[in-house]
Amino acid sequence: MPESKRSWSCLLLAVVLLGSATLGVSAQEPTRLEGTIQGQGATQIKIAIPDPKFPPGAEEIGAELLQTLRDDLDYGGYFDLVDPNLYELVPVEGDVVRHEDWLSIGADALLLTRLRFDMGRLDLEAWLYDNTNGTQQLGKRYGGTAELARRVAHKLADELVQHYTGRPGIALTRIAFVSKHGDNKEIYLVDYDGRRLRRLTTTDSLNLSPTWSPNGEELAFVSWRGRQPGVYVMSAEGKLGVLNTVGGEFSSSPGWSPEGRRLAYASDLAGTTEIYVLDRIAAKNRRLTYNPAIDTSPAISPNAREIAFTSDRTGTPQIYVMDFEGVNVRRVSWTGSYNESAVWSPRGDRLAYTSRVEGKFHIVVLDLTSGETQRLTHDVANHENPSWSPDGRHIVYASDATGEYQIYTMRADGTRQVQLTRGPASFTPDWSR
Repeated sequence: MPESKRSWSCLLLAVVLLGSATLGVSAQEPTRLEGTIQGQGATQIKIAIPDPKFPPGAEEIGAELLQTLRDDLDYGGYFDLVDPNLYELVPVEGDVVRHEDWLSIGADALLLTRLRFDMGRLDLEAWLYDNTNGTQQLGKRYGGTAELARRVAHKLADELVQHYTGRPGIALTRIAFVSKHGDNKEIYLVDYDGRRLRRLTTTDSLNLSPTWSPNGEELAFVSWRGRQPGVYVMSAEGKLGVLNTVGGEFSSSPGWSPEGRRLAYASDLAGTTEIYVLDRIAAKNRRLTYNPAIDTSPAISPNAREIAFTSDRTGTPQIYVMDFEGVNVRRVSWTGSYNESAVWSPRGDRLAYTSRVEGKFHIVVLDLTSGETQRLTHDVANHENPSWSPDGRHIVYASDATGEYQIYTMRADGTRQVQLTRGPASFTPDWSR
């Protein structure tokens, strides 16, 4: 069941790791493996993560922490976890690390941990070894209250991803979405893996289209909390403010610019639904489209030079891209008679969107360089409203595969679909940056 409303600072920044530090690494310069993991199908790092000896009273929290860490690494796709049943084949001799024995069971890398637990506080030390050359690669220490166990695991998982790839991990990211609450719709939040469900809005009205700011500290969404629907922003301090959009009967579909200063959105102020951009600092709006058709769902590219949007100017909804100034409008979706809700990949080289195929909605990815499309979903259910993970390796979306819409994630090639939510119908997810 969703948790009751809390302050945004508790929900969004909830808990801070206390005492995160780098432990000593051997004087020998470690062999870096950055750049060895690149694409979705790249060779994975084979890693062993044996359980430490948990202190009395910390068995449950320790098991949760280690399992969360393993799940994070497995989900990311960068690592191949060695079967724990093989660990007993490696002799344990005090603090001696038997690299050759770990290699013999297929562990190119080894993560050893030590957990202390006292007066409700945990202290985790972690050391990463490269068994091929017998060097220590990383040493980290984390501390905090017992409630932080999962967050500690997420933090360590992201450190490992950063070490091997040079890019941030996604274990600490969150997903915002809309879910039915009685006759209304409210904004909810979950961790990337579907855990820690909590409710963000309590307006007893309709709240739609949540969209994360680039720094993850603000959430824009459409709400009927006022006399007419408007675009609102919830800040890190829990403050809720309405944006100075152009007005009209309906403002919708907010989309952030990469620096967080501007928001693109749709409004029917001109009598037809058009695309506008609000400069939040200057408090100025600029209209970008002038067409009798419906133009909606704007998404600003990662380099802020282009905007993708949906328009039915050819008779059915299709995906278009225009320069940020509103010129050079061109259609980019040519497969399928109904396409909508495009979102840019983090690198800006692909668009994911919803396409109607044989009467059902499916997730499609368009490669903007080659012009080729790849359909990611293939069953008889509807799959809609994609949003990319910040590393570009996963997509979150809504699907009615169980009969009612719920939130799912999958890898960017359409494999490994995972259901995150259960209960009331849920829609329009957005993955934090």
